[in-house]
Amino acid sequence: MNKAVVEQSLCPLCQRSNSCAVESGGAIENCWCNRASFPPKDVLRGAMPSSNSCICEACIEKLNQEVTLGIKRLD
Repeated sequence: MNKAVVEQSLCPLCQRSNSCAVESGGAIENCWCNRASFPPKDVLRGAMPSSNSCICEACIEKLNQEVTLGIKRLD
């Protein structure tokens, strides 16, 4: 498998599978992110390394939790 393809399928924050439907050849309408609630863009900008990969659902949940609780997780 091509290294770029592998990297696109991994969350840039935790390095686990991001379960992106589009990356797997599916339609964006079928991706989990289409139903997800994302934190504000400034939170995402601060958390994201420079990457073109999608964040996984677990990391989105953790970022949303940080916003809700007003904390910065260390895990």
